[in-house]
Amino acid sequence: MIGQDTVAALLERALTQLGQQVSASEIKALLETPKDSSHGDIAFPCFQLARALRKGPPVIAAELAPKLSEEITGGGEISKVVATGPYLNFFLNKASLAGVLIPAIIKGDFLARRSATGERVMVEYGNVNTHKSFHVGHIRNIALGDSIARMFDWLGNDTIRAAYLGDEGTHVAKCVWYLRKHPELKIPAANKLEFLGEAYSAATLELDVETYSEVGVSGVKTARVESVSDHPSEPLWNVVTLATANGSATVVTQRKNAGRLKPGVLVPHAAPGMSLGSRQIGIADRKGVKSEGLMLGEEELGIGSGNEVLALEVPQHLLAAHSEGIGIDVVEIFRRQGSPLANQEFLPVIRKWSAEVSHVLMGLETNDPELRSFWIESRDWSMDELKEAFAWLNCFFDHFFFESEFGESSKELVRTFQEKGVFVESDGAVGADLRKDSLGFCVLIKRDGTALYATRDLALAQRKFEDFKIDRSIYVVDTAQSLHFQQVFRCLELMGYEQVKKCFHCAYAPVVLPDGKMSSRKGNVIRMSSLRQRLISKVNEEFLDKYKGEWPEGERQEAARRIALATMRYGMLNLDNNSQVVFDMDAWTSRTGNTGPYLMYAYARTRSILRELGESNDAFASAQWELLTHETELDVLRYLNEYHETLRFACERYSPHIVCAYAYELSKRFSRMYQNCSVLHAETPELKRARAGLVQATGLVIKHALSLLGIETLERM
Repeated sequence: MIGQDTVAALLERALTQLGQQVSASEIKALLETPKDSSHGDIAFPCFQLARALRKGPPVIAAELAPKLSEEITGGGEISKVVATGPYLNFFLNKASLAGVLIPAIIKGDFLARRSATGERVMVEYGNVNTHKSFHVGHIRNIALGDSIARMFDWLGNDTIRAAYLGDEGTHVAKCVWYLRKHPELKIPAANKLEFLGEAYSAATLELDVETYSEVGVSGVKTARVESVSDHPSEPLWNVVTLATANGSATVVTQRKNAGRLKPGVLVPHAAPGMSLGSRQIGIADRKGVKSEGLMLGEEELGIGSGNEVLALEVPQHLLAAHSEGIGIDVVEIFRRQGSPLANQEFLPVIRKWSAEVSHVLMGLETNDPELRSFWIESRDWSMDELKEAFAWLNCFFDHFFFESEFGESSKELVRTFQEKGVFVESDGAVGADLRKDSLGFCVLIKRDGTALYATRDLALAQRKFEDFKIDRSIYVVDTAQSLHFQQVFRCLELMGYEQVKKCFHCAYAPVVLPDGKMSSRKGNVIRMSSLRQRLISKVNEEFLDKYKGEWPEGERQEAARRIALATMRYGMLNLDNNSQVVFDMDAWTSRTGNTGPYLMYAYARTRSILRELGESNDAFASAQWELLTHETELDVLRYLNEYHETLRFACERYSPHIVCAYAYELSKRFSRMYQNCSVLHAETPELKRARAGLVQATGLVIKHALSLLGIETLERM
């Protein structure tokens, strides 16, 4: 920010005279920008001087202001300094500022990549799964990670963009199983990734209890009421004896249920040891009577609002297969109308299919030749289309990591550190005891010898630190993984990796549709191919159809792509990372308001003005910048001067939405200036040239800000 170095040097000299050794760099770190421009352009808070000088901050400011004013010379960067309460407010010489800032922007010095920091940064994002559909929910991750990488790179860091792709595991096994089960499905020539994603979603539905039953959790079994008696000490309770598939059980229940609990009635019984959501069912002492499990009502089964114990009516075909109707899983009773596998028990079929999926998974893990061949081929399909989607979204990667790279090596790493005493064995599993850090026990190798996500992330981090020599590692992953990364970072710390101090989990909230959350498992996602078609169609209709025959068709198609890209990337980035994004195509494509198309239009308008003027960059060398005196011109000038600090602030907080806010605010200020200060009809040729230079500088900063968001501008719209 122009003026900050001068202010810091002035304050350093003044404080040295008072016996305070504070460096200019330390002072510069404390400088602020007043929210109200009438209070000045740069502010220094005097709070931190109070203890050393033994005076109140307002007194310090009042005493320093006259001394600093004596050092201010006419024509310099600072025009005056004023004490306002505990602050020293410095006012920039606007003519001097314009004479330095506008030429620096136009020549490119102001917007050029900053000097190298010597720090190597890896930004990990784009962590999608192969064999699953790429959909609109993934775009926030892509846009956020890519924009953060662009900001770190512009600030002079050696930045590496990396994606960590899930190319193995249950989702791949489900996809392969489904395609083998349905050989009639033909592999398409295009959109093969979506084909694989649809196979995964279809497999998940076939294996999901909720596809067949209104009751979503299996394990609740029918039990027959044998007797009902009063509780010996609690008049509001009854004691019910049940006949279950595993023998007799006693359950204490409220007396209000007694009316429907007659001997011979079948009821849903959750036995001790099973879970209902987060609720663990057990054996409880109810005032001296042992209660074994629970009898459930409609609300607890998720099929209604009734909370009284439910008396069950069992279909005849189930009664025929189960003696006296005891031990039937309740999911079989509440079948969805028109669900598959009609008139038969579906749980045995699902168990058979699940075993087949497990067999496929085992085959993939043990490198079965046939399965591995198809896995490699289908992974290549996925990668080809993922790379094409990434390119359309204007992002690229320097390196791709795959989960399959770290299966065995991650377990070897954990075993090595287990031998060193860093990780321990507990109940057959190996992990890190992080309970003293309030992070629980982090399992790294399960009892069956399987490596978990955390295990692989440790091996991946080791690869980053040792092979890529990373100083700072940024993980762009949704908020659901917050505990996971806290555990991983603590494990890395225990393993002795100093770089963990600069590991950061950039968490973000998910993208949802207006009617709720998206899920690849359920298949209610907007896939990339259909999204692109809908977006391009809407952009053409809203912006470009009127230019048919006037613009070259190639230009019009490229304009549609760029506007569609701006719509998506800006819509995904324009909120704080922790705020949920509701995908709304109609709102995001608006040419007015805080949208990507509006900002593209703001830039295009600056180009239109300059085309009408016919001014070249060389002409601005002789501009008389002191003629820019209107309050809206000075407002834009002052805001342009804040750009560097805004980018540093956004980068420090891993928050591209700060860049969005800056670009939108600059566009609004430019619009106010344009309305109040005519460029084409300026009073003199000299004023016209100065204003044209300010328009050029404003457009270049808008373009640069949008480029950090991954948005490509247009010269006309």
